[in-house]
Amino acid sequence: MSYDIEKALAYQIKKEIAERYFRLRKLIEDDSANVNILLGELKNLYEEGIKPALLRIYAMLGDRDLVEEFSAMLALKFPPFLQNFLQLTSKEKKKLIEGMEPHGLFGEGKFLNTLLDCYKNLYEQWQEYHKLRENVLDEIAIVKEEIDRFRKNYSLDEIMQFLRSLDMENENSKAIGRIMEGRKMGEFDKKLGFSQDIDELSKKVPDLNSIPRPKDVETRLKELGRRAYSRHEAEFSELF
Repeated sequence: MSYDIEKALAYQIKKEIAERYFRLRKLIEDDSANVNILLGELKNLYEEGIKPALLRIYAMLGDRDLVEEFSAMLALKFPPFLQNFLQLTSKEKKKLIEGMEPHGLFGEGKFLNTLLDCYKNLYEQWQEYHKLRENVLDEIAIVKEEIDRFRKNYSLDEIMQFLRSLDMENENSKAIGRIMEGRKMGEFDKKLGFSQDIDELSKKVPDLNSIPRPKDVETRLKELGRRAYSRHEAEFSELF
């Protein structure tokens, strides 16, 4: 009778440890999957929002030196997507500007107003990106903390040693012990290892410095715009 009670208790302990172990693993894997979803949204905003907004401004400024001045004005170390811009053909640059809704009385005025509108759009995209980026980094920090706590509290090798010590006479325990010995134990632990190094996820988050509010750069942006328009008036007059 005593043996049956011990056997039942050992079984229950094993069951509870296993349940806690895999429940926590499932939580971490789910949270990691959520981080990847957020990363996908962030990448999409970066590629489909910020990139075209920047390229449109570059196309309006026209020349590399003005693009670099614009980037310096925003306190950026290097103009993002500059190489993408330099590889565009004249037709592709023109297409970036087409479809805008210029407002104003004359060509240059319409051009400058459109340039300011483009910057406002870029600023909005940038703000949205930063908000989402902070959420992603917060989620990554949570998952990292969960993994650190999990690894600290759950050594698979120690767990299996403990489980085997509960009832080494039991045939099931002996079988578990044989499976977990030596190299196979390492393989099992690796198999249960987390699918992604959470530190690698952090590297997938592009870091963009904050940029000035539209009203704070309006004067300087107009000055750049006037220089760009004077250089390419014939081209821009067809669009504005």
